[in-house]
Amino acid sequence: MLSEQRMQRNRKWLEEERARLESELNRMGAAMDERERPGYSTHMADDATEVFEQAKNLAVTQRLRHTLSLIKKALEKMDKGTYGICEQCGEAIDPARLKALPYATLCMSCQARAELRSSR
Repeated sequence: MLSEQRMQRNRKWLEEERARLESELNRMGAAMDERERPGYSTHMADDATEVFEQAKNLAVTQRLRHTLSLIKKALEKMDKGTYGICEQCGEAIDPARLKALPYATLCMSCQARAELRSSR
């Protein structure tokens, strides 16, 4: 079980990370709005570079949004008193795992099984 001190440290980290990710997503959204649309330059290579950059930025944005949703979910679990409980088996998640990954939703055993299933 997590100590109260560890719980507070995790909450602080999660709240700071939520703010950072929201800021980063806003910044990326504004930067993407300012970019030139592909097909409007005079060189095909320039268009290809722009399409590549857009695809890369979209992938980064999707990853940031996913992480942000996990962080928000962890904060909600803290508020409900269910933080640190594995969503699969209902056992406590190892405090060392939560220290390393404060938004973890599965214990190590269940995470390993989930990764094994998804790799098939």
